[in-house]
Amino acid sequence: KVMRPVHLALSALILLLGLSLSACGFTPMYGASGVSGELSNIRVETGRERVDFRLQEALIDSMGARSASGPYTLRATTTVTSTPFGVGADAIASRYVVRISVDWELVRDGAVDPVLTGVARSDASYDVPAGVYGALTSEVDAEDRAVSTAADRIITQLARAMQDRQAW
Repeated sequence: KVMRPVHLALSALILLLGLSLSACGFTPMYGASGVSGELSNIRVETGRERVDFRLQEALIDSMGARSASGPYTLRATTTVTSTPFGVGADAIASRYVVRISVDWELVRDGAVDPVLTGVARSDASYDVPAGVYGALTSEVDAEDRAVSTAADRIITQLARAMQDRQAW
């Protein structure tokens, strides 16, 4: 019988907390009333390289924008560099870092100036195995990981701007 008042008090506290969150204007960023519906209406345009295609696919998949038809287009320009940073005793690089920088802009149809711009950067490293195929596979995997992270950062920047209504 001692547990019953505790459960009642806990239930009342949870109810009160839920009511206070709805009263203060709290809305989830990705919930049904959040920005996920707006993100799914943004078209995505990137360059023609493999990395650009991977970025476009990552953005479209994460935003749910396969059939986007809204008035906005996200245009992204990708720069990729690969730099050695691990040198073995034989003075040959054994580890590289792939750096991806994506300059993006959100443009409203018919407008000249973008409504929102940003930059997303991401790094991923990889070991260089002895075989040529293994080295190429490792580099492609690192690029894919960096692209995925850059896409997530772009979506986060867009979602924050939408939540704050900076662009709209």
